[in-house]
Amino acid sequence: MITFIDNLFAPVLQLLQDVINFLQQASTVAAAGINISDYFSWLGVLDPAWQGDANALLSGLALLAILFIARAVYRLYLALKQGIKWW
Repeated sequence: MITFIDNLFAPVLQLLQDVINFLQQASTVAAAGINISDYFSWLGVLDPAWQGDANALLSGLALLAILFIARAVYRLYLALKQGIKWW
């Protein structure tokens, strides 16, 4: 009986093991991260005044991106709330 159960679940366990192995390999690649200085190293060459302007511009763009994401999430929430009539 134990052999039958093992044979029954062996493909599923093998699939799960393959998924775990794939995710472990993917995590090693993702753990490297993104080096921001590769993209913005040219800002270090600028004058301190220009660096402040560039930092303010990038901060403003980041704030706008956060606001757009928050608005999209809120619209999704409202759409779900409208879709579920008993809420």
